[in-house]
This record gives sequence, structure tokens and C-alpha cells, in this order.
Amino acid sequence: MAVKKFIEIGGVLVNPEIFSRPYTCDVEGYDCKSQCCYRACIVPEQEVKKVEAHFDEILSYLGPENRDVLKKNGTILADCKKQCPKGCEIHEDEAQAIKRAFGGQDFRCVLIHDKTCSLVYTNKEGMRYCAVHTFALDKDLVWEEFKFADCVQYPLSFYMTEDGKQVLSIQDTPYLDHIPCMQKPKGDPMYKSLKKTIETFLGKDFYNQLASHADKRAK
Repeated sequence: MAVKKFIEIGGVLVNPEIFSRPYTCDVEGYDCKSQCCYRACIVPEQEVKKVEAHFDEILSYLGPENRDVLKKNGTILADCKKQCPKGCEIHEDEAQAIKRAFGGQDFRCVLIHDKTCSLVYTNKEGMRYCAVHTFALDKDLVWEEFKFADCVQYPLSFYMTEDGKQVLSIQDTPYLDHIPCMQKPKGDPMYKSLKKTIETFLGKDFYNQLASHADKRAK
């Protein structure tokens, strides 16, 4: 999406669609089985350390099979050569988004088991959830600050342009169009429903400017 279509708010280039495009993450309502977790997250080293500091506690949320697989693996990270023996299978759209977000940092994928993220579990009601997310909620942590940035930012995209300009946009990757929340969006506009995510990446002062701009647009 061309930057010239964006508007500048508080020094950030913003995709104006966030003021009108609805979004909500509703696993139960959509009965989506957490489809967006099908290939796991891409994570830099500092995020791995943060989560693996609670490795045993997070594993306790998982089913026996996933728990055993991760214990045997010894880390949440995949061995790239084993997980993608024919070479990296990350979709180019996703790879570019992560490179923009993390710059030159080294990053790897979370281990995939049975064709989905190994950190996903199924509860008694048959709903599939992220063990890292549930752990954060149970420990009264701010999950947007604890989980992997690759996961938290979806469906938004935060990155820097080549000339150093901060951008807040939306991930419109074609290979994720099948996800129910993308096919049939509902709820508040993204700037409202993803308030905490925006604050986590760009700060509360910026969000206040964003909300103020939204109020002016509505009048």
C-alpha cells in the first residue's frame, strides 16, 4: 500500500483504514480454531528468553503430546533444517513484515507440531488457545507486552520506512484471507479494538493523538 495514501499523526504514518475497518479476535464467536496460529510465530532472541523463563509453567497448559514434544526439544524454537528441510517456508509477505519490525536481528520460528504452533492447546470445550496468552492472563500480566510481537501486532503492522519514518498499517497478506476474522470482520474499528496493541508498540501519548484524530473525523 503506497505511503502517500497514509496520513501523518504524531509523526507516524497511519493507514486511515484503521478508523473504519472493524476487527475483533473472537475465537469462540468465529469458531475459528485459532487458525492464525497454523504456522507459529517468528521470534527474536530477547522474546524467546522472556517466555522460556516460564517454560515449565507454560508447558503445563498444553496437552501431553505437545508438552512431551517441547520438553524433548528443550526450547520453543524449531530447528530450521528439520522444520523446513527444503529451505525457509515463511511467506515473503510475512518475512518482509518481520524484517521491517525487527531490523537486522536474528529470528527463528517457534516449533510447529501436528501442522500448527506447538504452544496451542485445546480446552475442555474444544476451543484452541495459546498457552503463552493464557499464562499471561492467569498471572495478571499484560499479554500484549508478554507475547511475541509477531503475534500481538496481527492484524496490524508496525515498521519503519527506509528513511526512518514510523508506520502503523494493516497486514493484508493474501494467504491469510481465509481466516474468518478477515472474511467477516466485526466489532469496533481497529483503532479502538486494538487500543492496547497500539499503545504497546507506539505509546499512550500517540494513541491519545490517534483517538483525538478519530473524534475529529467522526464530526
